[in-house]
Amino acid sequence: MTVLLGTLIAAGAATMTPTVPAAPVAAPVAARSSRAQVLAAVRSEWSRYDSGGKGRLTPLEFSTWVMRSHGGTVAARTRDAGITPVSAMNASATAFSRADANHDGGVTPDEMTSFLMLPPTPTALTRAKAAPAKSLTAAMPMTAAMPMTARR
Repeated sequence: MTVLLGTLIAAGAATMTPTVPAAPVAAPVAARSSRAQVLAAVRSEWSRYDSGGKGRLTPLEFSTWVMRSHGGTVAARTRDAGITPVSAMNASATAFSRADANHDGGVTPDEMTSFLMLPPTPTALTRAKAAPAKSLTAAMPMTAAMPMTARR
């Protein structure tokens, strides 16, 4: 279950800024998994990350789960080994906002399941690879391409 869930989180969190080496992402895994399978995987791991058993993950708990699924660790304190808590939350902020569907500041098991079932969002890097290269002058505004003497 942990491997399946890690792959699903990696696919669902494709929008986060990479701060640790990402695990190989197999997008078709999420497509082949049923909602019941993903929910079962989420529930099997839930208690490891939901400290206090409150039924929803805080941004730091969510970040810890995402970072661990990418092979990283979130340090308990700034001086400990691993990614600092602030860096982890910054790196996974976009993924957290996608996962927190009702925007109440926490992610429930159902929201996590829905998030993991979403197709990965294209990032700036994937869009840049797909877009044809533009010439520098075509991207510049007309006044910037004009000689200095013609501007007023």
